[in-house]
Amino acid sequence: MITLPLVLGALGCNEADTEYEQVNAVDDVVEIEVGIDEVLEAVTVLLYSSTGSVEIGEVTVDPGGGPADTEHQVLVIMDEDYVALVDHATVETSSDGRGSRSFDMDPDSAEEGIFQLVIVSVAEEGEARTDSFTVQLWEQLEDDELLSILPWN
Repeated sequence: MITLPLVLGALGCNEADTEYEQVNAVDDVVEIEVGIDEVLEAVTVLLYSSTGSVEIGEVTVDPGGGPADTEHQVLVIMDEDYVALVDHATVETSSDGRGSRSFDMDPDSAEEGIFQLVIVSVAEEGEARTDSFTVQLWEQLEDDELLSILPWN
């Protein structure tokens, strides 16, 4: 009996082997304006399940646009019925000519189902563009190999 917790502890700590499956729609995207003169109001977009048929939460980007070097707070709030579904959240930013980049969102320390991130928009002098923030919600997959070594399986 003592060996089992040690095996579970040793195998459970390897983050590099952790696998995730995206649980929201691949087109859950917020577009923001970068390099403009004025600061725009926050933009809120509903988030949907992987089939696009069920609303599972929302993302707000505040502000929804602004000059270069504007800090945008990205806030994901899951619907209470789907909080347990999401173990990890990321935002992939993309814009023409600048490529894409992925960022891990920070989970709220006091409330499950809330994730946040601050992204600073970078632009050259006189550059104006639209950036896309694609929200990706992830569920951690079970480790089938770990489950297969348990004595009750």
